[in-house]
Amino acid sequence: MRITPDGQITIPPEIREVLNISPDVELAFEIEGDRLYLKKIQPIDKISTWIDTMRGCATGNLTTEQIMTLTRSDDNQ
Repeated sequence: MRITPDGQITIPPEIREVLNISPDVELAFEIEGDRLYLKKIQPIDKISTWIDTMRGCATGNLTTEQIMTLTRSDDNQ
């Protein structure tokens, strides 16, 4: 495998197939000594990330009933 003058390489189709790499998959390079590794970046579950970030932010010293009241719409009260 050779690098083009623009610094590009082609991943052979059989490797792309085994690793399920398509044009929309993000890849990252990792260097260890004189070795270069190409690694697939797993898609981020944005909702789970948001929930983890917000966990504990709004509760403070609120009781479960107070939290439930805050989540209900005015139509339900």
